[in-house]
Amino acid sequence: MEPMQITINGTKVTIVGNRIIGFQLNNLVNRFEATTDKDDSWQYTLYVYMIKPEKYNVINLNRQQDSNIIYVDLTSDMMPFDGRYEMQFVANQYDTGEVFRTETFQVWVENSIDPSPQWEPIPSEFYQIEENIQKIYQETKELYDEIQNGDVFDIDLINGGNAFGKTS
Repeated sequence: MEPMQITINGTKVTIVGNRIIGFQLNNLVNRFEATTDKDDSWQYTLYVYMIKPEKYNVINLNRQQDSNIIYVDLTSDMMPFDGRYEMQFVANQYDTGEVFRTETFQVWVENSIDPSPQWEPIPSEFYQIEENIQKIYQETKELYDEIQNGDVFDIDLINGGNAFGKTS
């Protein structure tokens, strides 16, 4: 089977090859990617509609550095059900406020045995936001520890020992 290759040209989506993107509940083993004609000033999101059960999802896409390839490594919460999915790319250029959507397209997720009860997944972008918040928290905590240890700067050397006073 030929692997799926997706190309975005303006609002048109072209797919060559197999439209199966992986097995239901696979986690971080399938990469969903597309090549776009837009430069890196455009941020992409993937809107996902699960046909059965009728559910929606929103997935933020990454951009491969110095290229026009956008992608996401799929997690089990992104594709929790097997069957047909309808998708649409949404591109945002936040500096100008421009937004456009591509035409919709369909892909398939293969069935997998799931012994756990079904759940109501929340949009994947919330998990991605949570991951970013955790990263920022960790970086802030590390910086705080550095400041407490005096590793960042010596407050006694700023402005002749009067760091909070008026400078001359």
